[in-house]
This record gives sequence, C-alpha cells and structure tokens, in this order.
Amino acid sequence: MLVRELMSEEVIAINPNITIEEAQRLMSVNSIGRLVVVEDKEVIGIITDGDLVQQTDLNVLIRELMTQEVISVTENNSVQEVAQILSDNGIGGVPVVKEDKLVGIVTAEDIVSGYVKQEEDKAKLSPESSAIYLSMTRSREYENYWLDKIKGYNYKVAITQTGANAENLPIKLRESMTVAAIARGVIKENFREKLAVSNAVKDAYTQLNLVNPGLGGGFKVAIVRGRGRVAVAVFGKFGHALVDGPEQLAVGMSVI
Repeated sequence: MLVRELMSEEVIAINPNITIEEAQRLMSVNSIGRLVVVEDKEVIGIITDGDLVQQTDLNVLIRELMTQEVISVTENNSVQEVAQILSDNGIGGVPVVKEDKLVGIVTAEDIVSGYVKQEEDKAKLSPESSAIYLSMTRSREYENYWLDKIKGYNYKVAITQTGANAENLPIKLRESMTVAAIARGVIKENFREKLAVSNAVKDAYTQLNLVNPGLGGGFKVAIVRGRGRVAVAVFGKFGHALVDGPEQLAVGMSVI
C-alpha cells in the first residue's frame, strides 16, 4: 500500500506569521495535533501541539517556534517506509510533498488504518481462490456453500463439468465454460467477454497439458468474475476411464 492510498489531501496549512494563539485554535477546532507551515506553496516548517503546550506568550509567531527541518515523504512511499520514518524520528505525522509542494499529510493513525485495511483485503477471497475452492467441491451441499460465499463478495460465478478425449478436450473446456458463463450471467454474449473466458481456459489447459500431454480426462470447471478479471479453475483427472491419473488442478486468468 502506498501513501497516496491513505494520506489526507485536505491539509490545514498555516502561514508562518500567525500567532501561537491562532494555531492552538486551529488545532482545537479541527481536532488535530500538527499544522504544516507553508510559504509560497512550499513546506517550510511544522508545528505540533507538543510545541505549543508550554508556551505562555500566545502572541509569539509560529515562525519562531516551528521545526524548520521538516521530514517529508512522497505519494509513492510505502506504508512500511512511512511507519519506519515515524518510529525512527519519534513523530506522529509527516507532510506529503510532490516537487516540493504540499499535496497531503499522513499520520500514525492513517498508518494503523492502512495496515488494518491491508489485512482486511488479504482476508477477502480473490476470484482465483474462489474458483479453486468451488471447482474442488465434492458434494452439492459444499458446492452451494461456496456459491453463496462467493456471491457474497459480489462476484459473478458459474460451474460446470466436462470431459473429452485428448484431441477435443481444450475445445470442450472452452465451449462448456463459455456456455455456463453466459447462462449464469457471468459474461455477456459478445466477442470481447467470450474471448476473455477463452483466454482464461486456455491458460489453465496449457498448465494441465504440460503435466499430462496427450491425455483426455474429466473435469469440474468453475469461473468467477470480479475485480476486473475472470478466473477459471479446472479440477479433475486425466487418464482412461478417468481413473488412471491423479487429480489435477490448474487456474487461468484473463482481464475483462
């Protein structure tokens, strides 16, 4: 995750010639702990509530109290890099700059939120893993469980079974998957979307054929559409009468 994904773009920046009293009021009203000091659109300092807390003369100008050696980051820094910067320097936030101009601010609270979001995203099912789980189900009950779970992520999904000899297997896989995808509303019946399914099936079949060249087989095939792509998982056996070979799994993907 990069800084641009979690930084606050609406930064409350101040002029170095305002007083401590004005700065305290801004922090209080906006419930923030730091203000970026800007002059001619460039960051020249930073002031925190810790800098202000022991000041008795409220008419002192910010330029006399601000930290001038400002630690800043760019939009392309990673969350991990910024977390390390904050930790190493014992600070709670840093301005984000682009070509020396202020474009945002990122705080320790933002970093924590970013880590939480990152973990939540990891916990979500991807189209690829969804297709794998569904293709490997062995009972109707378990199949329905995964269908409901996958649809809960707002993915579109279809499942079918097919088998053929070595010569016809790639064609049968593509045709059966395309028909099922159209019937279940995973794709529309147009060339671009059918091509995406065809490419995903081809990707999966190529993997299977490398392991078992020249063999037909029988397979359960699942297709899941989500996050701008379609994923196809093919699970089953190669071999004569579908009993000779071990079970095989392959996954193909295509942008849609």
